Amino acid sequence: MSASIENQHYPDTEWGDPHPRREWFHVRQLDPGVHLISEPGHVNSYLVEGSDVAYLLDTGLGVANIRRVAESLSGKPLEVINTHYHFDHTGGNRLFERISIHESGAELLQRPASPETASAYMEYTQRLLEAWVNYKESDDVYFHLLTAERLLRPLPEGFDPSDYQIVPTVPTRLLHDDDVLDLGGRQLRVLHTPGHSPDSICLFDEKNGLLFGGDTINTGPIYAQTDESDLEAFARSTARLADLASSVSRVFVCHFMRMENPPVLLREVADGFQRILDGSATYRRNVDTYNSPVREACFDNFSVFISESAELGD
Repeated sequence: MSASIENQHYPDTEWGDPHPRREWFHVRQLDPGVHLISEPGHVNSYLVEGSDVAYLLDTGLGVANIRRVAESLSGKPLEVINTHYHFDHTGGNRLFERISIHESGAELLQRPASPETASAYMEYTQRLLEAWVNYKESDDVYFHLLTAERLLRPLPEGFDPSDYQIVPTVPTRLLHDDDVLDLGGRQLRVLHTPGHSPDSICLFDEKNGLLFGGDTINTGPIYAQTDESDLEAFARSTARLADLASSVSRVFVCHFMRMENPPVLLREVADGFQRILDGSATYRRNVDTYNSPVREACFDNFSVFISESAELGD
């Protein structure tokens, strides 16, 4: 391969460098008035714009200024909707004045997080980057699947992982199941979908067939292994989403590299949770972000983490 082709393939990095220096956020327009703002390998946020207001669905880890990015994409008044209170979805909240969350997450959002949570995630970030080296090298040689939005970045310049803090914030509006938010020419319906956390929601743009799944729907492991997770609630919530599948054209998720999915995923996830409850799912051993042992139920297009102590049907 000639040097000129190599430079075209990696215009901003040495050939084979697994950690190219890029902007921390990757931005892509998904639909008119809808943008992905991703922190590749970590979390995906979405900017949804109407004629009157723009909503940022989650604010990511808070290691870089997501408000600056969102404002560069829209000149509309900007508000935040948190799909749930977890730090990787609310880390940038402190940059905003108007924040909405489901009513059951109001107190949770204001609760200080332990310093151990922040340091544990930074340790995970280091492990992720170390694992990325071999993955990236293999893709360069054999598979060629990676695109710009799937390239992991080193932490932003000037960011010190040892100083990473999870800052509590106070919501300015509480959401309820089936609330309809009018953005001007676009509406988002709030779907309360507990299971991952008690305050988890999805947002549904029914007119355009767009479902924003929060952490209720994912393609990598869906996290259902924590103390606050509720498998039966998860099954009810995913069954509700499956019932909407005929009205959905695209499903957007908040984690891992397959951020856009067909609506059939909703039915597959609902069926998977039912199989977990009735005891017919199969498992392998794995660890979660914090290196805690879990059982992973594996399906064709997604998986689910459950705790080792979870009691399931026969």
